[in-house]
Amino acid sequence: MTVGLNLVLLGKTGAGKSASGNTILGRQAFISEKSSKSVTQNITVQTGTVGDIPVNVYDTPGLFYSDMREQEIQQIYEKVLQKCESGHCLFLLVIKADRFTEEERKTVEKIKKLLGEKRLKKTWILFTGGDELEEENMTIKKFIDDNGALKKLVRKFDRRYHVFNNKKKGDTTQVRKLLVAAVPEAAAIGIKMDPQAKERLKLLRQQQRINLKLIIKQSYTLNTFMCDLEQITVYFLKLDIILLGIPQSIHYKEYDKKKIIKL
Repeated sequence: MTVGLNLVLLGKTGAGKSASGNTILGRQAFISEKSSKSVTQNITVQTGTVGDIPVNVYDTPGLFYSDMREQEIQQIYEKVLQKCESGHCLFLLVIKADRFTEEERKTVEKIKKLLGEKRLKKTWILFTGGDELEEENMTIKKFIDDNGALKKLVRKFDRRYHVFNNKKKGDTTQVRKLLVAAVPEAAAIGIKMDPQAKERLKLLRQQQRINLKLIIKQSYTLNTFMCDLEQITVYFLKLDIILLGIPQSIHYKEYDKKKIIKL
């Protein structure tokens, strides 16, 4: 197997797996056309690079609307999974940014069963149809938030998702963003990242550290404020006791705090 990052495209027939493979590789590597039946009848693998990252892209037969029996499809899936055991894989569950139907839900359940818990941790949801979202001036986040079933699904995948506009030919930015987002899988095997992506990742991590420090500082400030507020409350309670002529022997905590006078 060629050394590099293995990207395995999984999903229902018509979700846009082949088109996504072409977007990743930046060329017409896979047959992509609208069809009621799965165009891909077997595992197809094409190689290329994204920046300086060598990638092997696996296009798999779609579930549902295929001439193949489910058992045959399962055997094919097992083959590609076995190949990836000796390499480093990122599984991409391709879903069209459209209505999340019962059929899509069943497809996801089948794929989850095929992959198993260990591989699911290396799985990202890849939404296609980014062009339609752009036409409607809708972000992928809003699209997900407006769909309860999708929102629940994304949470199950720990919000590991990305969106492709497969009509943007030759645009590698969206592909680079995917690999940068999935960088733990790439960094773990020491794959060289292009300088710009590496710099963006560095800046992102710096910003995350700054945000963390800010949160800690705000938390400390809030705790200090609460302590000061408690001391002020104690002071006015004691003052209230003196002004009202109540003996000092009465513990201020036993006194009705609602009777604090305003000065």
